[in-house]
Amino acid sequence: MKSAKDLPSSSRAAFIPLFLKSFLTAYALCVVFHAPLDPSWYETGIDYAIASVYELLGNYDIRFLLVLIITYALYYMENRKRMAGRVLQGKSSRVLAVFLAFCLLAGQSYDVVGTSEWCFGSVVNFIKFVLALAGFSILFHTLITWFWFFLEIHDFTAGKEHFFSRYAFRKAFLIIFGAYLPFLLVSFPGNLCWDAIGQIEQVLGGAGYSTHHPLVHTLIMGGLVNGGQALFHSPEIGLFLYMILQDMLLAGALAATIAVLSERGAGIGLLRCLLLLYCITPVYSNMASTAIKDVPYAAFVTGYVICLALALERPERLNGRFVLVFLGLQIGVILFRNNGLYVILFSGLAGFFFLYRKYGWRGRIRFLAISFAGSILTAKLLLLVIAGLCGAQSGSMGEMLSVPFQQTARYLQLYGDEISQEEKEAIQGILGDTEEVAAAYNPASSDPVKARFRKDASGAELATYLKAWFQGFLKRPLCYIETFYIHVYGWFTPSVSNTIRYETEGYEAVSQGGLFPNAEKLLIFYYRFAGQFTLLGVLENVGAAVWALLILTGFQRRQKRSAAICAGAPLWVSLLVCMASPGFFSHPRYAFPILFTLPFLYGFTLTGLQQNVHSEGLAVRRSGKEIGNLSPAESDEGSRA
Repeated sequence: MKSAKDLPSSSRAAFIPLFLKSFLTAYALCVVFHAPLDPSWYETGIDYAIASVYELLGNYDIRFLLVLIITYALYYMENRKRMAGRVLQGKSSRVLAVFLAFCLLAGQSYDVVGTSEWCFGSVVNFIKFVLALAGFSILFHTLITWFWFFLEIHDFTAGKEHFFSRYAFRKAFLIIFGAYLPFLLVSFPGNLCWDAIGQIEQVLGGAGYSTHHPLVHTLIMGGLVNGGQALFHSPEIGLFLYMILQDMLLAGALAATIAVLSERGAGIGLLRCLLLLYCITPVYSNMASTAIKDVPYAAFVTGYVICLALALERPERLNGRFVLVFLGLQIGVILFRNNGLYVILFSGLAGFFFLYRKYGWRGRIRFLAISFAGSILTAKLLLLVIAGLCGAQSGSMGEMLSVPFQQTARYLQLYGDEISQEEKEAIQGILGDTEEVAAAYNPASSDPVKARFRKDASGAELATYLKAWFQGFLKRPLCYIETFYIHVYGWFTPSVSNTIRYETEGYEAVSQGGLFPNAEKLLIFYYRFAGQFTLLGVLENVGAAVWALLILTGFQRRQKRSAAICAGAPLWVSLLVCMASPGFFSHPRYAFPILFTLPFLYGFTLTGLQQNVHSEGLAVRRSGKEIGNLSPAESDEGSRA
């Protein structure tokens, strides 16, 4: 074996930085964080210093040596490819790598000990954190670069006919629906979550109608359960009929992604990967057998993203039929989830300004703007009419204040003796007794604090509370920032498990338990086991999905796929909704629009790489020419779809 002195000069020059990168990566992968050392535990300062050095160095065992060797080989190969110009380079992946490394390390600290002490609890822990951050950043930068390079050099389009070249939607629909049907049958009549039970009770008369949950979904699900009782003397049959309808909607949305990508020329390998993802990822079959509003909502969002991507890529698609379908999907997004309005509003604005900047105020652009405005107005009008006919009460304004309520509760818990009498009265006017508010704080969910919101509070009282909230922020900004991060870190940390199989008992109106004795227990075991299995757990992990979205957006930016970036706007708005939600533990359903739509966005981007790419201003160079008259070769990114 050659020593460093025997290596060529170029190899010797690279040996030290490569070894340093490998050492930092191995350190990051093997380091074990502990609670900060307390000097009072040691007799002398020397003993404390020695213990601190041992804590910093860690254990260099055989595992560390193996990781060091493997990572050195990885970086050595990367260095050779980089010197040959065969690997993408740039600062954007470095920034992304550092961000992901920080999310991983900080998220682990908050997940295990509930504070940032693993990262910032002591000088030793901070040094360990910095070293681990550097190691993970180097590793992630390399992996992201290689992943982008892989996507760039491979052709994901088809060179010949394949299984999905004809009747792609029908074939994909039958396969996906067939994959979910056994889980639905075993869970007969369907698994229920507490939200669904509350919605059914509204229709059965056990509770008054409310817009807290989407009223259209409440009427459909509860109406079928009620119809099953009236026609067959079995509410279970009614619930099962709803489950079939929900599954068909989900399978149809996912099959549409296969069909659209097939029309764009996607290769059979890419389509098989997507189909396999839809069929084996546990969260799909889990939610397909669970009555819950988020499944039809995610299906509508998936269809909406498909249409948005196609419209942004080639605006000449905006003919009457296309716009009618687009309009219907937008209305569905708004009707099937209360925050769907924000998804349509903000992603619609992003799409409109994207096209306006490229083409100006032309006929098709006006058509698109009218469709967005029309969908919002139509959906809001329908909701007002239905709510009026049902006599539904309005939902609580407190639903939008999860983050401020959490920050107030934690501030009271840690620094309650600092607040003035005026601030105390302002908080009590909205949330009640301040001591009880502090006691109700739960880092995992804002529901306990949010439940204390006074629904009859006036606008003036709310304004006074927000003033007190802001004063608290000025006094303790770090407390507020940390509380916010505690509230959202799970959405950015793949090491945090947030999968769930809803388990409800004691609902008498609709019997549950599955098709045969202990069937539901069998399903619960399967989904809990799947969440612990590395591959399946990663596929349904919300943090991993957000990382995949960030990596995809970075790749799109490199490839100047501006239409594809803008098509991802609904996912980014959905992420903001997730961050404002009650919490990520037991609430991964808030991220279904991301989980269910992301595979299509990858396919949409990859099938566009082999098409002729034109400059962003090409379509506007011919003044006076309507977008509807542009040829496919002149439209954005030259799509042949």
